[in-house]
Amino acid sequence: MDECIQYFKQVSFKRFIHAWTLKYQSLGHLGGKIVLNDLTSDEQEALGLLLGLDLSEGTLNITYSKFMKVWKQTKFGDIDFLDVLKQLQAQPLFSNNELKVMKQQTLVKFKQDILDTYKDTMAYDWLSYYLNSDHLVNKQILDNPDYDSLLCHVCDALNHLPINQNRYESLAIFSQNITKNPHYFDDGNAKELLLKGIEYLFNIDFNRSVEGMNETLYKAGIYKDDLSNYCYICHIQPIVIHPAWKAFYDLYEPWNVNLYNILHIDGYFPKMNIIILENPSVFRNLCDFIKEYQLHIGLICSNGQLNFSTYLLLDKLDDSQCNLYYAGDFDPEGLLIADKLKQRYHHLKLWCYDENYLYRYGIKQDKIASKRQKILLNIKDDTLQKISKTIFKTNMFAYQEGFIEEYQKSLMNFS
Repeated sequence: MDECIQYFKQVSFKRFIHAWTLKYQSLGHLGGKIVLNDLTSDEQEALGLLLGLDLSEGTLNITYSKFMKVWKQTKFGDIDFLDVLKQLQAQPLFSNNELKVMKQQTLVKFKQDILDTYKDTMAYDWLSYYLNSDHLVNKQILDNPDYDSLLCHVCDALNHLPINQNRYESLAIFSQNITKNPHYFDDGNAKELLLKGIEYLFNIDFNRSVEGMNETLYKAGIYKDDLSNYCYICHIQPIVIHPAWKAFYDLYEPWNVNLYNILHIDGYFPKMNIIILENPSVFRNLCDFIKEYQLHIGLICSNGQLNFSTYLLLDKLDDSQCNLYYAGDFDPEGLLIADKLKQRYHHLKLWCYDENYLYRYGIKQDKIASKRQKILLNIKDDTLQKISKTIFKTNMFAYQEGFIEEYQKSLMNFS
């Protein structure tokens, strides 16, 4: 056998051995035939000598039964050729059917073992659902040797969500406590599975935008960053007065309220008119205006983008039955922000949304890019749809900076 193995380790036999190996894997036994084309001169010589054939035309076409007749006449004839194939492989040789059965056994054992581990825990229902419904899970289990560790970390996380103890915790600290790695749930499969688990447990379905993912985590008592996530506010404070909030409130000073500040609000806000603005410079101007006239109106600025702290503050204001108003640019992105807020806060009113402003303050556009046209076409709110149609008709955009006098006149009517 040793001599036979060394003999077939010659490079000239590599394709010959590989062809019979594939045939065994396909059939589950040795049989059929193999065809090798474009034989090299070394292959022609070595295989021709073994098989007693003239292979000078560069092609070998031979059945297994014919090969066995030749094989029996060689000095290796008493050796089982299948044993030769198995010893030439770097890994154990199995047929495709055998591999299929083994893979199925591996999957069944993997799933049963991990389900047994998390039986009678909060994570169990999600784990069972995931293992039996996700079309990629079997591939992950078979291809990723660390997948059991990943699933265990996710299940441990789901079993220890901060919200279940009525508290909130940063994602980094939460990850450190669960996995000893503060960045474990930052991205990749770990982050995706944690989000899927939270969505399942709390029966929510958020999109995979940054803010959507932040909201999903927040439902479980987890926040990504409570200091750099902020929005601008002016003349707003909770009912249970906090000294820092009170000072800014009394002085009509604009300030950046961050997620940490919002998370520590105790209770509700007093019912009042709150105007949300898209543009920081307009927000700054109106802060001075309400201060000059001591108007009892609160201002918020989304700074051109609705981040998580803005949404969270608006949620609390909406729960407090405050009157929410929104004013933004008359361009695709501005209308999209307004539309998102209208869909989320059904009592929110659009402030100073008059299509005539386009004719009065609009700026002619050379061209509206197709991507921006698509935004305009997907607007849902009726009022915003009218403005969208006027934009298409006039090919103009109008920006908040041009509306400041209109805003100031309207503010005086609030008081």
